[in-house]
Amino acid sequence: MRALLFLLSASFTLQVSAAPQITWLQTDWPPHQIVSGPFQGQGTFDLLQQQLMAALPEFKHQSRLVSLARVEQLFLQQLPGFCAIGTLYSTQRAASRLFSTPLAVGPALAVVHLATHPGLAQAGADALEINQLAQQAQLVGAYQPNRYYPPVVMQAIQQPASNLTSQTFTSELNAAQLLQSGRVDYVIEYPERMRYYNSLLAQPVALQHSAIVGADIANVSYVSCTTGKAGQQAIAAIDKALQQLWRSADYQAAMRRWLDDAAWQRLSPQLEQIRLSYQTADTR
Repeated sequence: MRALLFLLSASFTLQVSAAPQITWLQTDWPPHQIVSGPFQGQGTFDLLQQQLMAALPEFKHQSRLVSLARVEQLFLQQLPGFCAIGTLYSTQRAASRLFSTPLAVGPALAVVHLATHPGLAQAGADALEINQLAQQAQLVGAYQPNRYYPPVVMQAIQQPASNLTSQTFTSELNAAQLLQSGRVDYVIEYPERMRYYNSLLAQPVALQHSAIVGADIANVSYVSCTTGKAGQQAIAAIDKALQQLWRSADYQAAMRRWLDDAAWQRLSPQLEQIRLSYQTADTR
């Protein structure tokens, strides 16, 4: 009898240990992923990931905190079972990873500056030509390296005599504080991220943001996983879960966590298009 119980226990242990595993790559990227401070775990992608993991009980989940640059390296190494949430699609990335169906929609990158900036406030444009802005010698712009940028922004960064400098924005190197102190005149960043950074300042400043001519006004983000059998298994399960989650009011609320009403309204066409695509897929 004891031998039988031992065998049954061993069998159960093997079944548990055989559960497929997803290692979620997490970065310090507020307000999408927030790893410290009063809003820890309340980033947009943090909240979406929590709901997604709850919808995938057949997987064992663990997280690994890495830098943005390290995320790209790990995908190139093709370690099995690694996934990242909130990835933007590009053909270059698709060569080394698998992509899910749409995870979320959010505002695209914008040019952000002080509303009182003497040179930029007068422009007051809803959209700015980033290549022209990057050539103004009297200005200093900043961008964060090791992330995807649309071609028009990459062109502005790489052109000779560009005034754009590389800065790794974190809670310690606050992008809004860089503007407040005058160290830079403008940054290329997400409006909701700048709103978060601004909220951390002892005295928040009035910010203005403009869309970038030639770039999208909204971004669709995805879950991406390393290629191979483990990644394929994870993506298939994630796609199935997302089809149900997109109908949930809690999921929509998480997507909206750091957006104001105006930003959410601007995203309505993209949101509705994705909702309809999931409904259509469900009726097939």
